[in-house]
Amino acid sequence: MLQTLLFILTVAQMTDCCGFGPDELTNFSIRVEDNFTGEAGLCINVFCFFTVPQSVPEPIRRTWFKGDPQNPTVEVPCFNISRPSFGNERECSFMLKNLVQGESDGEYRLKLEWGQRKVYIFPQTVKITVKELNQKPTINVPQLTAGEKAEISCKVPGDCMNPLADIVWTGIEPDEIRPRASGVSGNEKHYSVLTFHPEPEHHNTKLTCTVIFQKNTQTESTVILKVRHAPEILNSSCCLVEGDELICMCVSSGVPLPQIHWTILDGEYYSSASATNTSSIITISIASFRNLKATIECVSKNLIGMAEVEIQVHNHAEKPKVSWSLSTPWIFFTLSVVVNVIFISCLTVILRRREKHKEPNDDNHVYMTSMKREESVYETVKMSSERS
Repeated sequence: MLQTLLFILTVAQMTDCCGFGPDELTNFSIRVEDNFTGEAGLCINVFCFFTVPQSVPEPIRRTWFKGDPQNPTVEVPCFNISRPSFGNERECSFMLKNLVQGESDGEYRLKLEWGQRKVYIFPQTVKITVKELNQKPTINVPQLTAGEKAEISCKVPGDCMNPLADIVWTGIEPDEIRPRASGVSGNEKHYSVLTFHPEPEHHNTKLTCTVIFQKNTQTESTVILKVRHAPEILNSSCCLVEGDELICMCVSSGVPLPQIHWTILDGEYYSSASATNTSSIITISIASFRNLKATIECVSKNLIGMAEVEIQVHNHAEKPKVSWSLSTPWIFFTLSVVVNVIFISCLTVILRRREKHKEPNDDNHVYMTSMKREESVYETVKMSSERS
């Protein structure tokens, strides 16, 4: 309440209303919303219309300000955007660009100035609130076909006139990057346009557009490129003879996924598809194959084009030829030496273990046996002499 009274007193000191009667003072009116919210780095458009007494002559200077009327911290000029007005209303719209949290926030008032220091300040306020940047750039990607020129655009979030923003592309090497703007003043759209010639290797590549406001506030969006291209038959395609059957597999990639056809019709087919490839397997009896060449043709097609290749047949019954290098004898010699050393070492260990657990030697055994025999003879002789 006290602040309002002080403001009214300040306005009364600044305003020269001596030429107006009580009825004319009530003819000052303003039509504007009282609250606006924006995001850091972006802008806010405030649409406003006012009326003045007929005695107020043109030109009238219109200024929005924040803070003390005699020493404002911010002053923003008005501009016309050709919005519909009623009766004798005049426009007092303004824009806050490059919003900064903590600096752009606050209450703004409209001040009118005309003639010799004639001033009128409207008591109504417009409250501005700035929050963290959450909006993302908008990336527009056309249909991409390998080899054909393409333009991808990235729109800066918001609708600001000449925003202080840098746009950075990452993910591919472009042919050219250029800025672009569209729309009417006060409602403009700013873009960066990237030009390049897509190739099959660009398929599933991530492309990122980063918008940096005032060198320190940024936001980004990412898209995954989808590049249409003609089929390619991969090197993993092959033909093998298994017993009495010939089995061939053809693998092809392309966008959109291609279809595979075999020039041989008398066989059993099986096809499957993944996110990136199409595979087809054909089984043919050897009896049918003997009348054909040693290659099988695979044809792959999609909306963009066609690819075909002749796949060489490999017979599993054939023993592969081994090509030895000049160092092969030395390899065998080294291996044989190593094996012999290991064998001798193992044999030595076994013999040593046996010696540790062996019974008393043969000489002691013979000696003990001889002693027993002599004792036996001596007993026999003794018994004979006693009998006689």
